[in-house]
Amino acid sequence: MSVSVELEELQKKRAELESELKSLEKKEKTLGENLKILEEEVAIQEIEEKVEARRTAVERLQKKRRALEKKFKPTKRSDKKQEKESEEPREEPMPEEPAEEHEINAEELEEKLAEQIEEQWEKKKKRRWF
Repeated sequence: MSVSVELEELQKKRAELESELKSLEKKEKTLGENLKILEEEVAIQEIEEKVEARRTAVERLQKKRRALEKKFKPTKRSDKKQEKESEEPREEPMPEEPAEEHEINAEELEEKLAEQIEEQWEKKKKRRWF
């Protein structure tokens, strides 16, 4: 082989490798950007799950409050107070329950919330591996 033919082949091979390198760099950049997007989507999804769990807990408490308010029968004296208070928009106070019942409800809610968080954590772990 002559020197000029060998030089041509080497230059051709160099051009091919440079082209491949540019292609790989472009692909790496694209994959990096896609990875950032996916990480944000996963973070958003996790927050949405937490929001939904919290929303569910709040809705349960609101339902319980409404049920207790329906059971609560105000006295005539408190009826007059409520008429005066109804003129001023205010949030109605919750009827008092025994302290033990509040503790039980709080404990139940904490347990349920802990279970939901644990489930979400397990889902998060599974997603990271795939």
